[in-house]
Amino acid sequence: MSGKPGSAPVSLMTPVCCGGGLLCLLRKVFQSRQDRENHRLDSKLDELACKIDDLARQFTAESTASRPLDEQAARKVREEAERYGIEVARYSQLPQFDSSILDTFIPRCKRLTQLHFGHIVSNPHAPMAFQEKMGYNMTYNLVPPGNGNALHMHRSVEIFVALDGKWEIAWGMQGEHSVVLRPWDFVCVPARVCHSYKNIEEQTAQNIMTILPGKSWITWAPNVVAEARQNGAECDDSGMLLKYAHLVKSCTGLAADAETVAWKSMGPRDMDPYVHRFAERRVFECQMGDGAADGPAPFIEMFWKTVDPEDSFVLPRREGVDLLLVVLDGCVLVKTGQNRSVASAGKLDAVRVPIQAFEAGEVFVHNPCPTVCTILVTATQMRDQNDLYFHLC
Repeated sequence: MSGKPGSAPVSLMTPVCCGGGLLCLLRKVFQSRQDRENHRLDSKLDELACKIDDLARQFTAESTASRPLDEQAARKVREEAERYGIEVARYSQLPQFDSSILDTFIPRCKRLTQLHFGHIVSNPHAPMAFQEKMGYNMTYNLVPPGNGNALHMHRSVEIFVALDGKWEIAWGMQGEHSVVLRPWDFVCVPARVCHSYKNIEEQTAQNIMTILPGKSWITWAPNVVAEARQNGAECDDSGMLLKYAHLVKSCTGLAADAETVAWKSMGPRDMDPYVHRFAERRVFECQMGDGAADGPAPFIEMFWKTVDPEDSFVLPRREGVDLLLVVLDGCVLVKTGQNRSVASAGKLDAVRVPIQAFEAGEVFVHNPCPTVCTILVTATQMRDQNDLYFHLC
């Protein structure tokens, strides 16, 4: 637009809108506001960082100050547990032995073994978890799906506990009879019966617990020794492994050839009385009528116990009786009569509570968790019977 003729042109742009117009102005206004907000945010972040640093320094100082007390308390608990003879074998910390038993050389019998008490049959050199024997041999076996052990027999009863998963227990010279154990069921196989176990889960390795009272003696079914040798086992004719070179004592008397022993026959339903189902909670009791020169006859008893959240129960106290607690699910605290905790145990941990633990009074188990805890209690009076052949009377 023009003004009067001969005059200079008039601009519609005001002085404040120069250099880009209104859009430029708005940008400058918003940028200034954003800078102020960023400054305030930075200040708050700096303030928060200072507070975090102060809390960290305070926490570190408190932790450092309390550490000697915590270590002292822990040491006191350990000393008291040792005084009572209470030991914990932690599942996560026990060594797992590969190829420690003759039949593990056979591909379908591959598994890992953890030894708690006594000896592993056919391998008397593996160290046990607990410091003192209790009159029986005890292992956990982690078995891949479809695997198991080879047919064999003992001169003592053998107890199998399904710690998790489903298991087939077979018996007969060809394993022609069988029964299935579900989690926490167990079976007590009579002495001299040819038997085996197998993990029948399709996808997962599972744990089975074995208890062999008395002497660790075994005879393998015919052809087992030969098959193990074909797969690399170095053993004598009875199946005792020789690769663990330094024997501390002779292996004589720990095994025998299959042809030299009398095998006991059992029919397809003859094992039923020896199967104990968790759902039924039937206590297992077995007492020897002979074998003890002096004092009461040795015995073994097994039962389940469930402990409600924040509840406790007193362990049975009988003269001359040792206890073993296996945590099937949950966790427990073992406490003395003075309500002092001397041990803790989680799933699949085992707690040895020997005779001397009861000399000062009651010992009880407390469940500190918000869920039910289930334990398997094994009571035995056979500490001096490590060389006894324990049979069902």
